[in-house]
Amino acid sequence: MMWSVALGSTIAPDLDVVRHFVTRVTTPENPFTPHKHAVPELWFIVEGEALVTLDGVEHPVESGDLIVIDPWVEHGLRVEKQATWICLG
Repeated sequence: MMWSVALGSTIAPDLDVVRHFVTRVTTPENPFTPHKHAVPELWFIVEGEALVTLDGVEHPVESGDLIVIDPWVEHGLRVEKQATWICLG
């Protein structure tokens, strides 16, 4: 399995406490709408393909990709079919 980072020059140095660990399934009917907050997050795409929006720019991602989201970066995820992913923050 290949790992790649879609965004971020650091691997979430402020992620010293895990506040949540969630597995999500996103479909076209329930996109993960863009939002932002003060804590960093790591997203791991388990299955499928998606478009991750980071500060208004869309990035294609697929299974095996790791997305590093720094604090206050607006982020969201949408799909054409379905994607399963893990959010750690």
